Amino acid sequence: MLMRLARICGTAALLLADLPSSFAGALTLTIPPGAEPEVVFDHARDACEKFDVPDVPVRAFRVADGSIRLIASHWTNRAMAGATLDSLRHPCDIVFEGAGNDDPSAFDDRGWIVSTYTLDGKTVHALVHNEFHGHKRPALCPSGQYMDCWYNTITYAVSTDGGRSFKAPPGPERFVAGVPYRYDPTRGKRSGLFNPSNIVRRGDYFYTMMTAAPQGGQRAGVCLMRTDRLDDPARWRGWDGRDFTVGFVDPYHASGAAADRAATCTPIPGLTRLMASLSLHRPSGLYIGLFTHRGKTGPGTDPVDGVYYATSPDLISWTAPSLLFPTPTTLDKGCDTLPVVYPSLIDPDSPSRNFEDTDDDAYIYMTRITMEGCKTGWTRNLVRLKVRISP
Repeated sequence: MLMRLARICGTAALLLADLPSSFAGALTLTIPPGAEPEVVFDHARDACEKFDVPDVPVRAFRVADGSIRLIASHWTNRAMAGATLDSLRHPCDIVFEGAGNDDPSAFDDRGWIVSTYTLDGKTVHALVHNEFHGHKRPALCPSGQYMDCWYNTITYAVSTDGGRSFKAPPGPERFVAGVPYRYDPTRGKRSGLFNPSNIVRRGDYFYTMMTAAPQGGQRAGVCLMRTDRLDDPARWRGWDGRDFTVGFVDPYHASGAAADRAATCTPIPGLTRLMASLSLHRPSGLYIGLFTHRGKTGPGTDPVDGVYYATSPDLISWTAPSLLFPTPTTLDKGCDTLPVVYPSLIDPDSPSRNFEDTDDDAYIYMTRITMEGCKTGWTRNLVRLKVRISP
């Protein structure tokens, strides 16, 4: 698989086309000739248990002593650590885990650390993808099906020891963002806001993107939110189509005027897939977004599954998706493939403590899944592949 993926990558880059005039220039992402995927986490070698897998996009940060911590974990969150990105080790220490609370209003069932940001290498702020699994509680889910009773919110956790352990505030104080509707076991489909991207700083604000499921006044798509205070979960504001005015409402604990406000975010035009990674390309000043996608690469062509990218000057106006390299993904529903998910761009030479920017050379980190029959299996490896960025 490694050699096959490398051969595919070497011939697959496409130029961006039809850029709006507001862009200073287009970016082209390519896989350098001869580049081959490198295994960062081998499930057979490194996993501490069956479910110890890279189940979210990679996030990395430098701690105060100059070493690096990297998180790409499952609901039992662990972190890799080392002096450099080339020397990471995977200890079995648990850095964060949800409490498995049976009450959806607690926002504390199963949680994945999906976004991290630190200003000093000591205090690390985190956004948590929090899933309430109603199907695990028969009385709360008539169908007993995961997707029917999946209620999702984005919550907050913080580490004061350089990312060695994270804690969440109690109850409603951890709530960051969600839909203004309570858990509904009869809905028959997933509900909420999901999978925030990494956090990037732009001026005085910190930004992240997340995926929204359609429900009531909430439209489906990719939303953008920002804050000026990472340590205050209530300060995040979503984009409303013109400005950042959406104050997210906790449907269980809001009172007064807030309880009557159906606060929903407006999806960013043109983005339909989970934005797994955001990175500022320093030479051009353009942001690069990475995601898996199934799309056409030209008129009259068949849709292609693969890792795609788009660029933006401001995180709001984005180019159309361009194929970086074709590869099986979980979108094609293949039974005999080795799909790739969660591509994330990281430049080892980034001057940012949070690896939120890149020069012309970086790595794409991604999870490769081994299928078990026609279902995604638990053998999941983290690999990285060199990428070149040019105007």
